[in-house]
Amino acid sequence: MEDKEIISCLVMRNEDAIREIQNKFGSYCYQIANNILNSREDAEECVNDTLNIIWKTVPPAKPVSLKAYLGKIVRNQALIKYRTYHAQKRFCGLELIMDELDECIPSDSDSTDEANSNMLTEMINSWLGNLSKADRELFLRRYYLCESVREIAERYGLNQNAMAQRLSKLRNRLKDYLDKRGYSL
Repeated sequence: MEDKEIISCLVMRNEDAIREIQNKFGSYCYQIANNILNSREDAEECVNDTLNIIWKTVPPAKPVSLKAYLGKIVRNQALIKYRTYHAQKRFCGLELIMDELDECIPSDSDSTDEANSNMLTEMINSWLGNLSKADRELFLRRYYLCESVREIAERYGLNQNAMAQRLSKLRNRLKDYLDKRGYSL
């Protein structure tokens, strides 16, 4: 079933849409959640929560890209669960990724108000749009999908050190880009 058909089924409240989403995007959603949480049970729970959310939000939402919409929902669910566990000091696997980004976007930055946050988002999206497809994919795999450097290196046939260097250069380019546009640490 094509994505548009799945969305139409959701709009018509046809439960077959959920089964189709599970079949077509279940492993994609699971991978995103598991990359963040590093727990099979918690990742599965996030996927189930995502299916529940999509059932409740479509309609009124009619996503242009079902895969991107699901990815955003499952990522947000995993981050919520991660923050809950982190507050309880259960595990801290995401800190490494956040520490890497702190070089150019500090997590305790003053961009907490919505206007500054939106401006930063627009700048990052613009920067991503100017990258080569390969660099954009690497950056998103690491910092959006939270894949490990090892996984990314294996995917592209590079060693981990070379991949870590490439990601470091991308972060430095982002920092320079933001600095030139008035966003500085």
